[in-house]
Amino acid sequence: MTDWDTIHRNVVESFRAGWDRPDPHAWDSFLDDRTDFVQPMLRNCTGAKLWWEETTRLLSLMPDLRADVLNWAGSGELLYIHIRFFATLGGKPVTWDAVDLLRLAESGVLLHRESFFDSVPVAMTLAGRPRGWWAWWRSGVGPFTARRRFVRPRTLPENHNPTIHGGS
Repeated sequence: MTDWDTIHRNVVESFRAGWDRPDPHAWDSFLDDRTDFVQPMLRNCTGAKLWWEETTRLLSLMPDLRADVLNWAGSGELLYIHIRFFATLGGKPVTWDAVDLLRLAESGVLLHRESFFDSVPVAMTLAGRPRGWWAWWRSGVGPFTARRRFVRPRTLPENHNPTIHGGS
């Protein structure tokens, strides 16, 4: 019999630790090449390698991005995690809530992650902060993913050690 409660708690703790100190590899303990990702403002993708690239893009736009796990609930292979993001965008703070739906294998490996949040307020915040436009364009994050052919693949510097921002 599968101990889903233990699996849920372990994944939530890994999720929390990853968002306390985000890095493209922060969630490697439960990702693999079959993991599907569906998320607003980032490219939908399959596999850890593409997740690393999308996370790198996001962190190049908002290097101080953090998230707090506010609540979670699980039932069998499904796990819902309510999170609040904090970052600096265009020189000013921005925050938003999301709910991630995770589908897990019995081994605790993430099979599917779908993030739900209204991206319009985040996009409008960016639109109102011209200071952040160049970072946004260079990151490749957002609705105009066709521009990525003009943007090199993103990698974080080896000394990437952002300041902890927001959260508890």
